[in-house]
Amino acid sequence: MNHRQILDAALRSQPAPRSRYLNLVADRVERDGRFADRTHLLYPVLARAAGTVEPMLEPVEFVDLLAEFLAHHGAAIGAALYDRAYLKDPDRALAGPASLLSGWISARILDGLQSGRYRPPTDRAYRFHSHSGDMDGALRGFPFHQEDATAD
Repeated sequence: MNHRQILDAALRSQPAPRSRYLNLVADRVERDGRFADRTHLLYPVLARAAGTVEPMLEPVEFVDLLAEFLAHHGAAIGAALYDRAYLKDPDRALAGPASLLSGWISARILDGLQSGRYRPPTDRAYRFHSHSGDMDGALRGFPFHQEDATAD
């Protein structure tokens, strides 16, 4: 099976810039020996996470991140793919690995923004959210929690 078809199908519903970017990344993955016999683990997770990918990392850096991610989480991804739950609901079965990959990508982008390697696009607004809606801890009241604390 050509596992890239899984990613290609997911990219059809993505905005054109994101789709072009992820196709470029996938082209590099296809030529990278680190992914030999492992694209069956990568493409389903990348397809599930595609909607969260911001095309800010250089494609080479993104491919390096994907190789590192697979080195750390390949076994867990394999377990999710070969679990019976995947047959019933693939999106739900891959939600954990996809969320983890999104976190890795976001962390790398935030590091690049903080170090000045990247500049945020001026045509976008970013927000924090929690899937559960629970914003306890340091993010409670964000971005106004510091103002609230000093207003008392």
